[in-house]
Amino acid sequence: MLGPIIALGLWIALASGCDCGLKRGSEGPATPDGFEEVMNEHGALSLVARNALIRGDLPVARQSMRKLAFFMEHVPFPEEGKHYARVTRELATEVREAADLEEACMAFALLSNACGQCHHALDQGPAMRLDPTPEGADLQMHMRRHHWAVERMWEALLSDSTSAFQAAAAILAESPLHGSASPDSESPPGTTRLAYEVHDLAFAAAVEGKAREDEYVPQPDEVVEGKPTTLGQAEIFGRLLSACSQCHGLLDVEPVLTPSGHPQEAR
Repeated sequence: MLGPIIALGLWIALASGCDCGLKRGSEGPATPDGFEEVMNEHGALSLVARNALIRGDLPVARQSMRKLAFFMEHVPFPEEGKHYARVTRELATEVREAADLEEACMAFALLSNACGQCHHALDQGPAMRLDPTPEGADLQMHMRRHHWAVERMWEALLSDSTSAFQAAAAILAESPLHGSASPDSESPPGTTRLAYEVHDLAFAAAVEGKAREDEYVPQPDEVVEGKPTTLGQAEIFGRLLSACSQCHGLLDVEPVLTPSGHPQEAR
């Protein structure tokens, strides 16, 4: 059953204009014949995996990463990208072998970071989409903004852009829907904690771009030493994917994603 699901996901991603291929720089390294076409499919497989993780569908994510690892092993890469191809293949295997969704989300986020580094090394990469931020105050539009921000953060990792990641995180860090609700009065249990986690992680990413082990979140006007790194941002992204997946599971909802990856009403 997984085969048809993966095939459908690939067809949707490619047919909907998924701009997953590489945009060659004017003086970038030469690429082997057929390389860009293969990378289009690579990008589509990554999109299938990302959406599967958001839905909490680990089997589909594993299957798409199995196919991606095969491509990374058998497709000739330019010399500048061979190291990152090996790292990406190893991380795809980690997603396949993950014991649970949280582990898979973290491995996928690190894989996305490796992709961004490869794009940077090759002076190529996917185009950043410029869809406007969804507006509206109701629950549906709030969640659409969540997904919009997660998409933009993922694209920022693929583009190796810390500033774009921070800008997208600022949208995700908007006031949580739970307001001042106490975790003791939540329904179902655990949702308020996850909501706080999502917004705290996004706020930390918007301010400094990296997660701290003690979960400390700096204030907007607080001076933070050091610059954000794509690796630190990837770690935040993995934790965000995991929190989103857990929350969807607790609420027993499954985001219905359109061909372009945008959410419709949950079912």
